[in-house]
Amino acid sequence: MEAMRKYGKDDEFREPVLKCESCNKVVLLAVLKKIGMCPLCGNTKVRNVRTMTDEDQVTVERWIYEGKCDSAWLELFEPSEVNA
Repeated sequence: MEAMRKYGKDDEFREPVLKCESCNKVVLLAVLKKIGMCPLCGNTKVRNVRTMTDEDQVTVERWIYEGKCDSAWLELFEPSEVNA
């Protein structure tokens, strides 16, 4: 699977989408690198995304549509991991 090689689940933050540990919202890696914190709550601690809520899924799909996120990244998620 191409996405697994590109965005291995155990690597450092190479994935285009991360999750804020404080507000649990998804954050684009590019935004985090630019401003250094979650744009919603200001927290600086993030983690790789392992499950997504419906709201997360909508946000990520919008970012893909806008060209801000690689659509291959969603291949990392089985249907059971989305909408958790």
